[in-house]
Amino acid sequence: MNLLIFTITGLLLLLLFRVLNRITKAFIRKRQLRSVLLRTLPVIELVAWVAFLFWGVLVLFGQHQYYDLIVVLLAVLVILGLAWFVFRDFLAGVLLKSEKALHPGQVIKTPIVEGKIKSMGFRNIELINEAGETVNIPYSRLSDQLFIIPPDNEDSLPHQAKITLEPKQATEQTKERVYKYLMAMPWVISPAPGIQIIKNNEGHHMMHVTFYTYMRTHALIVEEKIRTFLKEDAGVQ
Repeated sequence: MNLLIFTITGLLLLLLFRVLNRITKAFIRKRQLRSVLLRTLPVIELVAWVAFLFWGVLVLFGQHQYYDLIVVLLAVLVILGLAWFVFRDFLAGVLLKSEKALHPGQVIKTPIVEGKIKSMGFRNIELINEAGETVNIPYSRLSDQLFIIPPDNEDSLPHQAKITLEPKQATEQTKERVYKYLMAMPWVISPAPGIQIIKNNEGHHMMHVTFYTYMRTHALIVEEKIRTFLKEDAGVQ
């Protein structure tokens, strides 16, 4: 009977968190709140399952003469499991950094993802791929993967775009709008972009934009988006 109660309770607990996860995704419209709930639910579920295990031991072995020993052994296993879960990525990161000599700005190719390293945290590595998307990967996922590190090239050099402006756009306000637009792009990195408006020999106003990106292909994306932004901006003015 106790075993049946334990099994049914476990199934109900499993069903409860699956339903909560679906409800959160389907009915929580605010992105920030949904993101917080989706990050919090796994932690709550973990705590609930640990509590369920100890409760199950009480239900199944509460009258057993070795009950105290069973509880101690279960506690040790839970602590070891949590410690491994928390520290495995950290340890894998230490080994990966020492063996591969990885550093931010470096391009790497793996069977999982290809891109340039944006940052290296304690437990995961953050890459930015050719689409400008940020990808976070735990070190433990990369520790046994084949790495290809292409030779360094001139991707880190500044990129320059020269764009013809409408006369009405040759203002400081236009420069400020373009600057804010650039700073909001995931492809643009430090140093901060430089923007100048210059009148050429033919009397046309030109915007000279200097910016840095993670990869050469990102510069083409950024320049195209600047041109589109300026065209739309000219239509609004």
